[in-house]
Amino acid sequence: MRFSLALMLYATIQTSVPLHAALAQQTPSDCTAPQNVSANLRLDRNCRYTGPILINTSNVTLDCDGATIDATRSRNGITISGRGIRNVAVKSCKVDGAKREGIFIKPPLIAPDMAALPMAQRYDIAPQNVSIIDSTVTNSGSAGIYVGNYAQSTLIRNTLVANSGGTAIYLDASSVRTTVENSTFNGNGFGDPLGRSKGKLNREAIAIDSSAYNTILNNTFSGNSAGGVFLYKNCWERHDSPKQAQRWQHSSFNTINGNWFTEKVGVWIASRQAKNLTNWNCGDPPLAPGYFRDYADHNTVVSNVFTGGDFGVIIQDDFTTLKENRFFNQTQSCVVLGSELRDSLLGAPIEGTILAKNSCVGLRGSNGFRTEGTSVFRACFENFLNNQPFNCGDIR
Repeated sequence: MRFSLALMLYATIQTSVPLHAALAQQTPSDCTAPQNVSANLRLDRNCRYTGPILINTSNVTLDCDGATIDATRSRNGITISGRGIRNVAVKSCKVDGAKREGIFIKPPLIAPDMAALPMAQRYDIAPQNVSIIDSTVTNSGSAGIYVGNYAQSTLIRNTLVANSGGTAIYLDASSVRTTVENSTFNGNGFGDPLGRSKGKLNREAIAIDSSAYNTILNNTFSGNSAGGVFLYKNCWERHDSPKQAQRWQHSSFNTINGNWFTEKVGVWIASRQAKNLTNWNCGDPPLAPGYFRDYADHNTVVSNVFTGGDFGVIIQDDFTTLKENRFFNQTQSCVVLGSELRDSLLGAPIEGTILAKNSCVGLRGSNGFRTEGTSVFRACFENFLNNQPFNCGDIR
């Protein structure tokens, strides 16, 4: 303590900065921010503000300039919500400790009320063109960043999301065209890091749940509980809740490009296809007791690097294109396609999978690129296993 004080006194003498200013630079002070932001606002970087903050007006930028939003007393740190809200930017914010979501892009109505509207109106009243840039979201009890249903054209760029109890980013039903780029995700999915809710979770960094046309580009994933990016269609879980509505959108036409994964499972296409959901109170028609059709088709996984973990990519739905990826030192498989359980549930193999120009190092024989059940690769060319050309005909 005396050593730190001496350093501050020395800095004051040498730079002619008043002592109170030197102290402010060392320890952020508590400041008051407006709870409702309806015009452009720049915060004081030397402050620690108490959340929550609501942005409810279009064409607004909240520039925190590096200041912290302490959300430990509130459900959310920053919420963007308003009927037909457009063109909102959140820049250089540090959101810490929200009880639920650190940043929530919230639809104006609950899911059943949104579903009761004509389709075009649902998208018209949902948030559009929300950007989260150069920010940090830590220690959220649930999701770090939640993109609500029917949100369009969300951008998450140069952002760190760490130690969320659930997913780092959750893309909710019928949201479209979210771009997540140049961001980092680690330590998410293990349950509330501040111990406010009991029970352990096991979640992935990014959940694409009944959401389409998204781009996951040039990000780094490491040490998240279940894995990196999981794509699935929710089975209408907890369907008897008045807040739930049936999902209609498949998790389709998503592109996962140029990312670095150090995860148990890097990417899982249709991650709930072979999962027993008996206790999830699902409303979709079952294929068999506890099992439901998962939809995550027409997705592209290209030019990623996967290191370590059990599996690089698991594919359990149709028309996936997997090309120009590099896999190193997985313990189970670089790529696995299909499952016997899926075959028995659906009575058909997975269709349309393309495996092209991928390399797998560290696994032997058919464990590198392998199939289960009756599924086969529709096209397979220019792949390498341990630096040797790999022929998909060698799998069986």
